[in-house]
Amino acid sequence: MPERGFEKLVRQHHRAVRTYAASLASSSTVAEDAVQETFLRAWRHLDSFRGEGSFEGWLIRICRRCVIDLERRERRGAGLATRSPALVEHPDASGETFAVLATLQRDHREVLVMCGVLGYDYETAAAVLDLPVGTVRSRLHRARAAFAEALDAGDARSA
Repeated sequence: MPERGFEKLVRQHHRAVRTYAASLASSSTVAEDAVQETFLRAWRHLDSFRGEGSFEGWLIRICRRCVIDLERRERRGAGLATRSPALVEHPDASGETFAVLATLQRDHREVLVMCGVLGYDYETAAAVLDLPVGTVRSRLHRARAAFAEALDAGDARSA
C-alpha cells in the first residue's frame, strides 16, 4: 500500500484508535504513545492484515496490545501503581460522563467504549477483543448498570 493510502487510513481511523486508547490507558501519555505505536506497528505489519474483519478493528486490537505493553513497561520502570484511565484528560471527554466512565473496571470500560462510543456491534467487539459474544453482552450489561449507578451517585452528591 502506498504511503498516501496509509495516511488516508490513519486519518480515517485515528479518532477511534485515540478514543479507545484513552479509555484504557492509565495516563494521557500512555494513551498518546499507544496511538503512535499502534500506527507504527500497523505500518510495519500491514501485510499481516488479512481483511477478515474491519481495518479499524485490526488497529484497535493492535492498540490494545500497545496499551498493555506500555503500561507493563511503565510499571516495571517506575514501579508506579495503576492510575485511573486517561479519559479524564481526553480532549474529546465531556466532563462528568467520561470522569464516571473512568471509574469503571477496565473490562467494563472497554466494552462500553467499543459498543457505546465507537458503535461496534456485539459480534465485532467480540472479534476485536477475542471474547465470546455472550461475554461482551454480559460485560456491557454490567458496565451500563455500573455507569448508571455511578452517574446517579454523582447526581446525589451534587444535589
